[in-house]
Amino acid sequence: MDGTYWESRRTFFAPGIVGSRLQAALNGFGGADCTGTTPGANGCQYFNPFVNAGPGNGTYNIANPFYVPGAENSEELVAWLQVPNGTREYEQQVVLDLVLSGETGIEFSGGPLAFAVGAQVRDNEFSSRPLNDESNLDINPCFVEGDTSCVGTTTEGVGPFIFLGGSRPTRLNQSVYAFFAELNAPITDAIELAAAIRFEDYGDPIGSTINPKGSVRWQVTDWVTLRGSVGTTFRGPLASNVSPNFVTALEGFTAAGGNYKSKDIYGNPTNLSPETALTYNIGAIFNAPIGGADVTFSVDYWSIDLEDRITITPANAIASRVGNFQTSGNEPVNCSDPLANLITFSGNQCIQGVTTGIDISRVRADFVNGPDVKISGLDFALNASFPIGDNATFSFGGNAVYNLDYKFDEFVVQGETVLQPYDAVGLGNYFRDPNTVPEWRANAFANLRFGPVAARYSLVHIDGVTDDRCVNADGSFRDPCFVTADGQGTNFGVESGSYTQHDIAVTYDLVLAGADLQLQAAIENFTDAEPAEAQLPLSFNPFIGNAIGRNYRVGIRARF
Repeated sequence: MDGTYWESRRTFFAPGIVGSRLQAALNGFGGADCTGTTPGANGCQYFNPFVNAGPGNGTYNIANPFYVPGAENSEELVAWLQVPNGTREYEQQVVLDLVLSGETGIEFSGGPLAFAVGAQVRDNEFSSRPLNDESNLDINPCFVEGDTSCVGTTTEGVGPFIFLGGSRPTRLNQSVYAFFAELNAPITDAIELAAAIRFEDYGDPIGSTINPKGSVRWQVTDWVTLRGSVGTTFRGPLASNVSPNFVTALEGFTAAGGNYKSKDIYGNPTNLSPETALTYNIGAIFNAPIGGADVTFSVDYWSIDLEDRITITPANAIASRVGNFQTSGNEPVNCSDPLANLITFSGNQCIQGVTTGIDISRVRADFVNGPDVKISGLDFALNASFPIGDNATFSFGGNAVYNLDYKFDEFVVQGETVLQPYDAVGLGNYFRDPNTVPEWRANAFANLRFGPVAARYSLVHIDGVTDDRCVNADGSFRDPCFVTADGQGTNFGVESGSYTQHDIAVTYDLVLAGADLQLQAAIENFTDAEPAEAQLPLSFNPFIGNAIGRNYRVGIRARF
């Protein structure tokens, strides 16, 4: 029997401008000490939003030629306008495990039938408190600080901040009880079977599940092994998934011209079910000495069928639908769309023919049981090692995955289809699940060790992808794909291109003053490969490569 306990306390926040305070300051009634009804008097201050308010950029020591001394905003006014917005969170978990294992007394030609039975209890506790009253939606649920007239309407919970959302006090507890049993049967020296079953109970309203699994391993010859398994899995919602609260994230919505807007992600305390999956795999391992080297190669086919997947509604797809699938942000939106109620617009209103994509202020997303997903692929692995002389070893190898399928069923929100069925393989999937999925990902290495010195070359290759936003429903490509704010068409980033990174590292091991030391030096991305381009705010795809370029690293590691 064993147990684990851990806890985490964290405070995080970001500065945010309170909208009603900004409006008051623009009218001359800004500042914590403002009294009276005369703008700019009795402690009231004007906020100057114009370029003449700043002397320049201190970081780069660049002067502002339009600066007018005396036109700057006071530090006290800025601090009053820009308030820390965040939460204080506490989380803890207690895990107790009881396991009994041994042999059953039943003998096979390959050995005894072994078993294991056990139970587990997991108790999770989570609490979140707004950092201050401005962040607390129980106190400030509406656009205007101190106003509560929006309670019961569609704008309740937008909060007083212009850009960021607030939060409500939350305290959640979740207890999970599990029981399991396993059997291992070495039928012969060549064939081994294993079976397992697990029961988990998440309580009401999530429920419980029973999940079996079976596997087989067959040593066909001394150098060929076949293996396979099949089973079901279960994942219950986290406590935060079923919270009545929401958190705010940022997303560059396509319908808003790629501008970042608020995305409010709501928990689902009433009807969020567990997700389940049927998984299976079959593979082969080849192990044989070749030319004095010990070589191992394996290939595996794997498949995962997910049902009732726990996810959030696709906010970008919702915004694009209501925004008439525009990319510039300058075109009118469809205020009569059935999903327009999930979007908050500037001024808290949507006027047909007037409100445009750039007027999207925030979009609501909810945790739901999303569409079913079919995932499959092939995994490859190669490792080889052989000695060179008496004191040197050379080894090489690699791993690769080839994605065959990543197919999603249609996504329906409030009875409306917001995403048609699609296969994510080979596409960027920048604003939909599961993000970028190249067909191939591979890495390889070659390592030479001579006594205390080791030199290692490594390579990472990631296939390029196509921007899914440029693919029409019939599979054709839109040309040009994107329309910029000035009305120009562009295909920049439609095809991201592949990425290959080369690294080299050298280490030297020594013992000094009783400590085991390792001196390290490396050149990462020594060809200075650039990341794959993409029509994103940073102009590259962060899932394919990185923007750091060639870099050098030195280090030392000590063990006592």
